[in-house]
Parts: sequence; structure tokens; C-alpha cells
Amino acid sequence: MKLFLGYKYLLPILLLGPLTASAQNKWTDSVKTALVRQKEDTNKVNTLLALSDSYQLNYPDSGFAYAQRALALAEKLHFETGIFWAEITSSHTSMILGNYPLELDYAFKAFSLSKKLNSPRTTGVANAMMTAYYYSLGEYATCLNYWHEVQRITERWFPGEIWGIWLNLSWIYQGMKKPDSAMLYARKAYEEIKANRLLYKEDYDSKKQTSGTFTVLGNGFAGEEEYDSALYYYHKGIPAVMNGYLELNALEGYNGIAAVYKATGRLDSAVWYTEKVLATRMAKSYPVSLLKAANLLSDIYELKKKPDSTLKYLRLAAGLKDSLFNREKMIAIQNLTYKEQENRQALEAAKIQVQNRYKLYFLIAAFTTILMVASIIVRNKRQRQLQNMRNSIADDLHDDIGSALSSISIMSELAKARPPEALPLLDSIGESTHLLQENMSDIVWAVNPRNDRFENVLQRMNQFASEILEAKNIEFDFSSDATLSATRLKMEQRKNFYLFFKEVINNAAKYSEATKVSVAISQKDQHIEMNIKDNGKGFDMGSSFNGNGMSTLKKRGEELNADFTIKSYIQAGTAVNLKFKIT
Repeated sequence: MKLFLGYKYLLPILLLGPLTASAQNKWTDSVKTALVRQKEDTNKVNTLLALSDSYQLNYPDSGFAYAQRALALAEKLHFETGIFWAEITSSHTSMILGNYPLELDYAFKAFSLSKKLNSPRTTGVANAMMTAYYYSLGEYATCLNYWHEVQRITERWFPGEIWGIWLNLSWIYQGMKKPDSAMLYARKAYEEIKANRLLYKEDYDSKKQTSGTFTVLGNGFAGEEEYDSALYYYHKGIPAVMNGYLELNALEGYNGIAAVYKATGRLDSAVWYTEKVLATRMAKSYPVSLLKAANLLSDIYELKKKPDSTLKYLRLAAGLKDSLFNREKMIAIQNLTYKEQENRQALEAAKIQVQNRYKLYFLIAAFTTILMVASIIVRNKRQRQLQNMRNSIADDLHDDIGSALSSISIMSELAKARPPEALPLLDSIGESTHLLQENMSDIVWAVNPRNDRFENVLQRMNQFASEILEAKNIEFDFSSDATLSATRLKMEQRKNFYLFFKEVINNAAKYSEATKVSVAISQKDQHIEMNIKDNGKGFDMGSSFNGNGMSTLKKRGEELNADFTIKSYIQAGTAVNLKFKIT
């Protein structure tokens, strides 16, 4: 039940900030007088809640009655925010009174409504009430999970109220038997209120915060068996609360002092402080403090070897425990807890189902988009390839066939004009016609898809070179890798590769005066490499390289995206190397 002590400090700050109660009787009496004349509206709901808050730490029965009046009026007005705070206050006051089933009932109602209101403060408060409930049952791990959500909300939205987070964490870790962590957060709470100079203020909220902090510091030092320091902070916290409105805090201080005296063997002093708890009017409204005091007294009298007194307080403790945790109440708690778990599981399952559905929709949309984009890319690529093919054929027709036709036309005109000299011109016309026919054949061959296999390319190259070189009495040696037979080239690569080869062979036949030409073609790592060598007269690279038909070789090499070199030495022959990647 200790969490309530830490938790109640948080209520007027994080939870009921706008409704903070005054500690003065005059204020309470004036509010009660005004309440009689107040209209039945939302302001009256807030006034009733403020009165409930002012009474709950000293007269929890009255605090609960005012909370119930606020709840009834808020429901009548359909004032959902008022309903939420009335349920929170009713749950909180039920906890003080030890009515855990009623506390839980209101906590669940508020928790459900907080999801609809969906504000940082209402969500934080609802989770804080669930924290308090699970603490009351000793379910500290579950309690800690809820409190971490409160911590997250406070750090983001209410950083000035973080002291309450540390205070409650100290209570929770004390319940989990982790004194080091309990002490760590007790010190953090103390440093926070000291930084805000609350230690030196006399107002209600400051007293409430300082008394709670001193109590958790006392608990922390007691857990570390530093009893002198524990007593110092317990005693320091009690005067801060003896103003009639924070008497509940004093009960925790008295029980803490009694536990320290018991641990240090000062049993008479321990008895004196526990009996102060039993004699305090507030203890009758706060049965948890009575239960703790009765347990302490039974242990003390057992140490004092007084069996009659030991038995007396054992019976008192058993009765109090039974009233707090009797069978009917525990069954109600278990049923409500099960219902909460069931609802959570249903919500989680629905959430996962929705997430999976959206994931499926996303994957379908993504897949459809990818297919559409891919089809557009493929279509555009094919269109570009087709256009490039058309451009290439048009260029070839224009360059080769167009120039040949122009030559034939010119020579025909000359033959008509000069009949005696017509014979050489007719021979030229025949040669141009043969060249035109050959170029047309090359273009048709390159376009035909049946010639995609490299084997067909090699056959045409071998046939062409053999025919033209044998006519010049030039020995021809042609070799190629066996693996090339299965290789396939696209039309564009096949055409440019063949025409490059043809240009080199033509140049060798016309200009080299060679007696031997050798060709070697190989494949490695998706690259084709061709070497053509002759033993002719060679040429001067400096003066002849840019002429002598070399522009055609450069053009074909660039269209292949190939690396090619030409090396020629006077009277030592010429070597041409070409290397390109198969695409």
C-alpha cells in the first residue's frame, strides 16, 4: 500500500493539477457554503472534486462521498472529462479506505475512458491508477510497466512534475526488495524538490512533496541498514505533515520509525511509535497502516517474550488482512483482472490483424508498382534499342549505300559525256555496284536474328577474309576459342564487330603488301578480344594514323564501347587489338 503514499503526492500535481485543494479549514468551509448556491453545471463538478481532494488524505470517507456526488452530476451532464476525474478520485479514495475491488472498478472505467479522451494528462493518470492497483496486490513487475508509461508521458509533457516519478519508483523498488534502486530514486526526488526550493515553503503542495520525499529517504536508508539516517528523515518528514491535512503521511513515518527501533533492539520505543499509529484517528480510515502496525507489534512482543500480546496483535493483523483481502474481494479482483487481460489480448490481436492487413496491402501495392515501373523500363529500353537499331541502319545506308549510289551516278554522267573514256568509268561503276551489293548483304546479315550465335559471325569473318586475302596471294591464319561457339551477340554488337574486322582486313589487303595475315579471337570474363597481325610494310603512326580510313575503325570501336589499339612499324608490320564486353 506504500505506493499510495507516493502516488497521492502526484495526484494534485500531475493528475488533478487544476483542482489542487487548499489546506485551510476556512477555504474548505467557504467552498462548501458556495457549493449550496452553485448551479448544476460543470463548474460544480470541479468544485466537488476539489473538496474530495482536500478531504481524502485526512477524511477519506468524506472525500469518497464528494467524489461520488461529482460523478453523479458529471454523468447527468454527460461531462466526460468530469466523469473521468470523478472516477479517478473515487478509485484513489477507495484505495485509501482499503476497498480494492471498488478501487479497481473505478480504475478500469477511468482507464477505458482515457483512451477516448486521449490527452497526455488523462492517459498518464489512468496508467498511474493501474500502477496503484497492482502495487496494492503486490504485483510489482506489472505495476512497474504501467508506471514506465506514466514516466514517459511526464518526461515529455510535464517535466516540472518529474519529482513524483522518482518518488513512486522508490516505493515500487522498495516493494521489489531492491534497496539500491529505491535509494537511487529517493535521492533523485530529493534533489528535484531541493532544486525547486520546495523544502523552504509552507504551502500545502510543498509540504506534501517534502513529507513524501523524506519518507522514501527514510525507507531507503532503512533498507541499506543506515538506521541513524533513516530516523533522521522519518522525524524530519513528520512535522511537515502535522497540519491536519497530511496526517496519513505521518502514519508511514511512525511505522518506519517503529521498524527501525525494532531492527536496532530498542523495542520499547518501537512499541511506543506503533501504538501512536493505532491511536491515530486517521488509522481507522486507512487500514493498511493498522495492518502494518499490528504486524510490527506482534513481532516486537514475540521478541519481548510476551505470548499473550503477540497473539493479540496477530489476531488483529489477521482480521485486518481478511477485511482487506477476503475471498469475495479477491475473486472480484481476479475476475476484473482477467477481464482486463482478456480485453488487452483482444485489442492486441485486433491491432496485429490490422497491421498485417495494412502490410499485405502495402506489399501488394509495392509489388504492383514495381511491376508497372519494370514494364515501363523494359518497354522504354526496347523502344530505345529499336530506335538505335533504326538509326544505325539508317546511318549505314546513308554512309555506305548513299555514297556508293552517288559515285555510280557521277560516273554514269561522265561516261555519257566522254564516250572514248567510258570503259574505265564503267569498270568503276561495276566496282561500286559490287561494293553496294556487298554492303547491303552485310546489313541484311547483321539484322537477321538467326545470326546471333557467335559461330555464324566467325564463319562469315573467316569466309570474307579468306576470299579477299587469297585473291592477293596473302596467307591467312584464323583461330578462335571453342567456347565462342555458344556465345550470343546482340545485333548492334555483331554488326560493329564484323564491320570493324572487315575494315581491318580490307586495309591489310589494299595497303600492307603483306604475305601473311593472322587473326586470333578469344573470350574471357564476358569479354571478347580480337588480335589481327600482318607482316607488311607498316606505316608511320605519326603521319598516317588519323587518315588512311582510321576514322571508320574509331567509329566502330566507340559503338562497341571497346578498347582498341593499333601498332605499326615501318617494314615490320601492323597489329590491331580490340576488346569489348558482351552485353
